[in-house]
Amino acid sequence: MTKNSPWKVLDPDLETALDAYEFPLEALAAGTIPAIVLRSAISEEACQQLVRRLIDDELLFDPGQPMPERFSDLAIPEGYYREGRNSVPKQAWQSQEETGRIRIDIGSSLGYRGSDKEAFLAHSNETHELFGELFADGVDPVRLMYENLQLLCRDKQVVTAHEPDGRRYGPAIIRAHYGGYTYPPHFDSVRLREKREDYAVHQFDHQFAGVLVLQNTQLGDTTAQCVLHRCLWDEAVDPHLRNGTFHDYAAENQIENTDVILNAGDLYFFNTRSIHEVPGVSGKLPRIVLATFIGFSKDRDEIFVWS
Repeated sequence: MTKNSPWKVLDPDLETALDAYEFPLEALAAGTIPAIVLRSAISEEACQQLVRRLIDDELLFDPGQPMPERFSDLAIPEGYYREGRNSVPKQAWQSQEETGRIRIDIGSSLGYRGSDKEAFLAHSNETHELFGELFADGVDPVRLMYENLQLLCRDKQVVTAHEPDGRRYGPAIIRAHYGGYTYPPHFDSVRLREKREDYAVHQFDHQFAGVLVLQNTQLGDTTAQCVLHRCLWDEAVDPHLRNGTFHDYAAENQIENTDVILNAGDLYFFNTRSIHEVPGVSGKLPRIVLATFIGFSKDRDEIFVWS
């Protein structure tokens, strides 16, 4: 397809995606489509029950109550990521005290913890144990994510990312965004952004994200939604991402974008090399998602999934 071809989200279900493309993930890799959306992958009631369980187990906190002090140490500021083995954040970021916006992770983030490989893999093992207990009864959103991805990829095997010695990464991560937490225009890549050369996932040609919305936030008629830009990252774009001028660059170059409108229970997949953002919405409830990264290469039999 050419740049002038329609750039439309594939939704609402697997049947639609598989009817449109024999191999939908290859269309994602090429940037031909912005996203694949599966509506109501789980029920809104199941999402509410899971969020309540996370609060009851003190893995998250009730936004209607004061934040327990221990969450201050767990909070991840906006814009935080590291490169390679560097223990210092690569991107400038603001503290929770400055913005009031925080992210709480339940799981093992390669972007946040990957600079210490041994510590990351040990933490990932704990995440497998935690999720095994958390999802032992009722709906297992991680399994649902993997099963739907398996159906989309047809001829490949979906597995949790692992090192050659068998040690596994986290299978997924739950992220709660409080106070209008914002993701400015950016891209994600263990190869091109984080430069994780000592990890097995570095070998894949393409990186996707899978996101299951468990709870959205709303302020008036506005909800927090992902904006995808029809622009794959390259060196020409990078200065505008770093300087906060991407919107000007997009306007000057007439770069198309689309909002991916999602409700609790909706699941979507997109190419993380596409410039994307989530403008913050300071509603009463945090935006909570179950998220994964996905390693894809056309010539490999396995698809790796990690957090």
